[in-house]
Amino acid sequence: MSLSLSTAICLIACHGGPADHFSTFAEHLVKKGYDIKIYATGPALKKIQDRKLEVTSFSLENGSEEGAAIMLAEKCANAAVVMTDVGHAFDIPLQQALRAHAPQVMRLAYYDNPEPYVPGGYSAIAAKVMSVAHRVLFANANLAQENAFFEGLPAENKIGVGYYPIDQAEKIAKRRKDDHDRLRAQFFSRYGLEDRGQKVLVYVGGNNDEYFSKAFPAFLQYLGEVEDLSNFVVLLQQHPGAKEKNIDCKLGSEWIDQQGLKINFFVSELNSEDAQVVADAMLYYQTSMGPQFVLAGIPTIQVGHHVYEDILVKNQLCSVATNGEDLLKALSHLGDVRGEKSSFKQGLGLRSDWMDQLERALNRF
Repeated sequence: MSLSLSTAICLIACHGGPADHFSTFAEHLVKKGYDIKIYATGPALKKIQDRKLEVTSFSLENGSEEGAAIMLAEKCANAAVVMTDVGHAFDIPLQQALRAHAPQVMRLAYYDNPEPYVPGGYSAIAAKVMSVAHRVLFANANLAQENAFFEGLPAENKIGVGYYPIDQAEKIAKRRKDDHDRLRAQFFSRYGLEDRGQKVLVYVGGNNDEYFSKAFPAFLQYLGEVEDLSNFVVLLQQHPGAKEKNIDCKLGSEWIDQQGLKINFFVSELNSEDAQVVADAMLYYQTSMGPQFVLAGIPTIQVGHHVYEDILVKNQLCSVATNGEDLLKALSHLGDVRGEKSSFKQGLGLRSDWMDQLERALNRF
């Protein structure tokens, strides 16, 4: 059965990462005449709104997950296809509600992360979501052939799309040439800092227990082991989902008070793109945005309680720090990595015909 252009395709996003992907998919599908309806909440909602796309919001506050799931299932009951992301706990009851209240609809789950395994609970949730969906689409086309984590999925139910927002990385790279100096001046002025040529280090935060209890405390510990931090400004770019509880911000403030360190450490008020434009280096433990940093030409350092063998580490495209000495060495040699980007792009599972792959996936029912 082929999909009619007039038949609705519903995209439901809870996380910011897949929201970027869904926005691009929607833009291309609408141009081809498809009827697209987007539903989003939290960080995903803002990202889609920033793309000037029509989107319907829903709330997950006050324990309303079950009701929201049923509401969305009923709204999408007349659609041909519904695609959800996989990394949010709400995706589990959502896929279950679609199965119960919209049984005739093809249920797709979209795995946007380029890694086959993601720490901090993401993979456990994703596995449950994927087990309920009819089929799973992988942004990294290589993962459709991956058996380690996805071994419970039949081969015919795994589809590699081959998409990564390369254009966003290219946009950031251009802005780093055109807007860096202006944004840096604004940044230093905002925080009342004298610009003495300090390196701006942007630490990209997470939103799971492993990040809060292990990775971020390790980062703070390593900072404390660097004797002279006067030549650095550290900016915590919080995960949008972490801002409400503000755990990492509180941990950072407590750590600075305990150490008595004189360090320029701020919680970022910049959006993610502007932070990358200002940054002299991006620091992270685990984020699906890692490839974007490298593709945009930003020196990148993985900092954590142990090495996470992600695509940047495997391709030697970032420095790695698991102690203060490693961190100081990485900061002293920003951008000094041995990796090469061709194998890295192959590892991302990119396909030039990703739009054709997406359309085929939407029509395979």
